[in-house]
Amino acid sequence: MAIDEELRQEVREHLAGMRDLEEKPMVGGTGFMWRGNLLCGVMGQDLLVRVAEADYDRFVGEEGASPMVMGGRSGKRWIRVSRSVVSRRPAMKEWIDRARAFAGTLPPK
Repeated sequence: MAIDEELRQEVREHLAGMRDLEEKPMVGGTGFMWRGNLLCGVMGQDLLVRVAEADYDRFVGEEGASPMVMGGRSGKRWIRVSRSVVSRRPAMKEWIDRARAFAGTLPPK
């Protein structure tokens, strides 16, 4: 599935002004690295966010959220959020803020 260019641009806009941010191609999409750690990404039509394992079960149960599955496996940190949810700007900000809160706990690489 082709990457949603509009979604990728919206994510860029939400992340604008963050220091130490880098955009990198990743399998099937684009990853956004913050201080050397993968913060979030766009894959196909969805936003991917990395959250604290302690928050995963609560967040993955929200509207439009599902486990990110790659190679038949899912982890307890990555959540796929549907385009229909993140097309609402407050929702995108909330999901990116969650990812940033977790990434802020990681040491820079």
